Amino acid sequence: MIALAVLLLLAAPPPLACPKGAERRGAAPPEGFAEWCEGKDVAGRPRREGPSRTYYDDGGLWVEERWSEGERDGPFVEWHRNGLKAREGAFSAGWKSGRWTTWFESGSVEEEAEWRGGVPHGRFVAYWPGGKRRTEGRHCGGAQCGTWRTYDAAGRELGTVDYGEQSLSP
Repeated sequence: MIALAVLLLLAAPPPLACPKGAERRGAAPPEGFAEWCEGKDVAGRPRREGPSRTYYDDGGLWVEERWSEGERDGPFVEWHRNGLKAREGAFSAGWKSGRWTTWFESGSVEEEAEWRGGVPHGRFVAYWPGGKRRTEGRHCGGAQCGTWRTYDAAGRELGTVDYGEQSLSP
């Protein structure tokens, strides 16, 4: 029992480091299931500011993220209950931005996608649980564009669809 308690303490993330002007709120397990930093907006209303963590009901880490001016802003990591990463990416002023990766519970990559301004934009690849490509293509401003390919679990191409090129301007 003592060994388990020591293991849990060693696996626990370090305390949140709140930015200047923000205070730590909530609590990590076993006292609570969410901890975050809270600052005030110009009207004095509370808002999230800085790092934040949410935990599963068994005390395992579920989500780590950062906030700025009450919006998600910065790195985002979600964990499966087994401790392996589930999703990782970043937010910019509340919107998904850049490369996002999703993993199966086994730890193998499930999807890789590029985001801009909260919509899929750029390369997209989905994988079978065994690691072979399932689907690949591109998004242009949230819509599928260009040639998309689909594969079976053995890696053989099943077919293609050409969505044409999209323009983001009228």
